[in-house]
Amino acid sequence: MCRTPARVTINTLDDLPDGMLEEHGNVTLAVDIMYVNKIPFVVTLSRAIRFGTIEMIKDERKSTIIKSLEQVINAYHGRGFKIRHVLMDRHLSALENTWRRQVST
Repeated sequence: MCRTPARVTINTLDDLPDGMLEEHGNVTLAVDIMYVNKIPFVVTLSRAIRFGTIEMIKDERKSTIIKSLEQVINAYHGRGFKIRHVLMDRHLSALENTWRRQVST
């Protein structure tokens, strides 16, 4: 019998390696929408620290994508990192003003 797996949650990470925030505190985040069997996923990867996230989304509406990105940005901010640059293709460039507001908070 198939069961739905439990949702993965990001817990507080208090034990970052020494010097991690000083060396990599300013993060460049790459964002894209990828598909598996026609199901959309928001995929992010930070450049220097190589931390990636993947989240299935129910649709590709702007509000859905923004909610997904807010969760990722809040996870970085909660650990002391600052998102300085977000790289995305033209398909997602309409979200630029929104992520800029999120990053500046």
